[in-house]
Amino acid sequence: HYVGTGGGLLLLLAFAATRNWWWLVVAPVFGYGCAWTAHVAFEHNKPETFGHPLWSLYSDFRMLALFLAGRLGNELRGKKPSGR
Repeated sequence: HYVGTGGGLLLLLAFAATRNWWWLVVAPVFGYGCAWTAHVAFEHNKPETFGHPLWSLYSDFRMLALFLAGRLGNELRGKKPSGR
């Protein structure tokens, strides 16, 4: 998920920098392709991309943000933030 979401964002930045439409086409294919591969190979569950596309996209970005902030482990364990 991290590789797909982060890579998709980098590809969107490549589009913004170059205005080459190819990057805009490749970004979601790369992003979702990595996520779907993770679901099949590691998580052994079905992605909700088609059933809930906006929620799926939001959840990927939220998971990446929590990971980068070092808070994903607590979130997965259901612990509240310490209020720093």
